[in-house]
Amino acid sequence: MIVRPEQTWFRKLFSWRGSIMRKISPQLCFFIVLNIVYLFTLPLLHLRGIIAKESSFYFIGISISISVFLGFRNNTAWLRYWEARKLWGDLLIVNRSLMREIINTTQTRREEKQVVLDLMVTYCMTLKAKLRHGPVPVSRALDYQHLTTPCNALLQDIGQWLYLHRPNEFVYRNFNTYLNQISTIQGGCERISNTPIPYAYSLLLHRTVGIFCAVYPLLLIHDFGFLTLLFSIFTTYALLALDAIATELEDPFGTEDNDLPLSAICNAIEIDLREMLKDSTVPVKMKPDAHYRLI
Repeated sequence: MIVRPEQTWFRKLFSWRGSIMRKISPQLCFFIVLNIVYLFTLPLLHLRGIIAKESSFYFIGISISISVFLGFRNNTAWLRYWEARKLWGDLLIVNRSLMREIINTTQTRREEKQVVLDLMVTYCMTLKAKLRHGPVPVSRALDYQHLTTPCNALLQDIGQWLYLHRPNEFVYRNFNTYLNQISTIQGGCERISNTPIPYAYSLLLHRTVGIFCAVYPLLLIHDFGFLTLLFSIFTTYALLALDAIATELEDPFGTEDNDLPLSAICNAIEIDLREMLKDSTVPVKMKPDAHYRLI
């Protein structure tokens, strides 16, 4: 995720550092070259009587309609992103609450509480790794590498520790409530990760935007001449950027600039839990890199 610094409007307007601009720049350059080719070849076609006579304003309306269609897809992708962020925010809250309950109710030594703390931190790191379709971190969850769903095994181990160190059945029911909340959060994240926006829907938009951006300048050149390049580039940039934003937000658990900073959230959870237990091995808080990005 990008943590944006204060910028002037000029720097924001001409910034090429963002991942969206990097993604669409090859396509944008292609359509710029295509527009230049149109500017020099269409007059030759006009000499042969081949002229596009449709109203350019009619196709401006079509571009707005496509933008609305893209906006609908962006809203769908944003809802996925927002739900994922809410789930991970809830995971932070539930972990804090569970650790507070453990500290205040269980009559165990700090060394024993560190065992369940490590399991809770390992669970968060493992969930992050599975959502990003990467390997389970060896240093933290060596015993769970061979499992299909290591997060379930970690939750079971946490539950066993809580059962063995329960002060009474009433407190254990509270423990179990927290574990059920964590399991619900895990299920919500897996649902988002394993259920992408239908491919045919995305493919239709990609093709529609590409065809429209290629045809659109042909209907403007007759009315606007060289100004067509300016109008066409602006429209092409807007449509390509909307399409790229939706594609990036569709999977909020990835490692692109606009995805959720899961590593930073896991780091925050570990810091909070270790500080609550007054542990001496509190990690350093993650900060944005040189490009203002958190992962």
